[in-house]
Amino acid sequence: MEIYTQTIPVCQLDENNYFVGMTTADLDPLENNGHYLIPRLCIQVEEPVLKKGFIAQWTGYNWQYIEDHRGETVYSKETGEVVAINEPGILPATVTTMPCPDIYHQWSEKANSWVEKADAAQLRLQNKRRSAGTLSRMQMLSQLEISLDKNKAALVAAAENAMTGIELIKIRNYILETQSFSLDNDNWWKFLTDVLHLDEKQIFDLWNDAIHI
Repeated sequence: MEIYTQTIPVCQLDENNYFVGMTTADLDPLENNGHYLIPRLCIQVEEPVLKKGFIAQWTGYNWQYIEDHRGETVYSKETGEVVAINEPGILPATVTTMPCPDIYHQWSEKANSWVEKADAAQLRLQNKRRSAGTLSRMQMLSQLEISLDKNKAALVAAAENAMTGIELIKIRNYILETQSFSLDNDNWWKFLTDVLHLDEKQIFDLWNDAIHI
């Protein structure tokens, strides 16, 4: 009488026939002919060879190997944000494994890399202006008088000599009435650069000095 082992190794698959791992099938206690109770989604074939970066899939006849990027960190070429890969297969053409350096870069298919945006310098300046915060009326006017020897009246006079129309009205009202100054205000930035002829470094130096008043 032939003696059968109580269990045999079988390959366990998922719903898409991807190899999950090895498990065992038990000998059928009701049969006496070596019949085993193969668990659901399991097959009695040789275990596939493990290949880094691939997952084995049963075709019904043999194992085929599919690229598997699940768990990898990839990035959207459009936004630079992290994209989750949930299914095996080749990476979508819309993602890359290279992280975007910063918001001033965009993906270039021609270079196959992130390249700096054409308006990166302008965007950096805009963000720098925005992040500078605000200064109180006393801080701003006092620093301008200390640095440029221009009090409120002199600032208004400078505006009237260089500007006209609605632009003059806006900046004059800003100087006379606003309670907080912001470099993110385009009218104020233009006044500092075009009327007072301050360059970017001078403006931010003046701004930082004013913070401590």
